[in-house]
Amino acid sequence: MAPVTDTPLKGLCIAVTRERGRAQEMADALTRLGATPVVCPMITFLPPTSWQDADEALSRLATFSWLIFTSINGVAYFCGRAKERGVPLSQLKSHRIACVGEATAGELHKFGLTPDFIPEEQSSEELLQALSRMMKLSGQKLLLPRGDLSGSLLRDGLRKQGALVSDPVVYRNVPDEQGGKQLLEALTASRVQVVCFSSPSTAANAVKALGTHAATLLKNVRSYSIGPMTSVALRELGIEPTAEARQHDVLGLIDAVVAGERGRG
Repeated sequence: MAPVTDTPLKGLCIAVTRERGRAQEMADALTRLGATPVVCPMITFLPPTSWQDADEALSRLATFSWLIFTSINGVAYFCGRAKERGVPLSQLKSHRIACVGEATAGELHKFGLTPDFIPEEQSSEELLQALSRMMKLSGQKLLLPRGDLSGSLLRDGLRKQGALVSDPVVYRNVPDEQGGKQLLEALTASRVQVVCFSSPSTAANAVKALGTHAATLLKNVRSYSIGPMTSVALRELGIEPTAEARQHDVLGLIDAVVAGERGRG
């Protein structure tokens, strides 16, 4: 994110749709830029209904050549489960690790793990293309811990090239009902001028929470997207993003808001 030399977002009220546990970081950054953030979490994360698949993967951890993580939560829940099961994290260090994005890499660092590869563009599509260039995927045994609503592009693309992919669900993504009510109240009262969408699920859950008034309420605000998949989700829901972050993480999303709102001045 660009250095803060002024308050380019002064006077703006911005809805933050990130999960409750991580929303404050973004809210604080927006406050430093002069905005008034309204935390309206659209999602919350829970453990899977069953750990059976993840535990089975942990029991044969040595058979995998690569561990692949596409989200912060994938790292947190998988590594957390490994510790619960008494699997030394040193066993994970003996594998090559790929991940999408610096934020996911940062979560790996918390567990003492360092990724061997991070694609330049923070997307599953770019990771798939990079892994395809790096090695012959046919016959490779890959472990891809994921959320229950994760897209299938990476998994299916790897399998089409002959990789043997295990993709246990290690967390669930569910709507935050309280956050949905907060967003509805803020938009109905016209308190918010900008909404930041940090994932496809935040977009889908926002539209569900707003109900029949979604199209009207979101038409009256500017919507910023964290990346391509979120933009696609917004468009499928009938919402055209005002702008999409070039760097597909929270800092990139904030930069997109700053650039977009400065452009309106």
